[in-house]
Amino acid sequence: MRRTTTTLAALATSAALTLTTTTPALAARGVLTVSGKRYTDPARGCYTGNFWPLSVGNRTDTPVIVFQRDNCQGDTLGQVPSGQSRVFEFGGSVQVPR
Repeated sequence: MRRTTTTLAALATSAALTLTTTTPALAARGVLTVSGKRYTDPARGCYTGNFWPLSVGNRTDTPVIVFQRDNCQGDTLGQVPSGQSRVFEFGGSVQVPR
């Protein structure tokens, strides 16, 4: 009986830990807005803007990098620190590094 109770307790604990981990390990926490489109807890990667000028609102816990062209190609135009917003006249995409 004791062995069954111990096994059930271990399973319940692992299930609880699995259910409480909702944010991927490689995601920024918060909201990233690129050209008006909101991304909650954005994963690492590239986010392309829909129009010029490119507006970036970074309410995540990590700085993001702005590139000249789509798909994070071309010259780096700048960085938007956590908690700030910026507009890039010739920006094309935004990279979340983690």
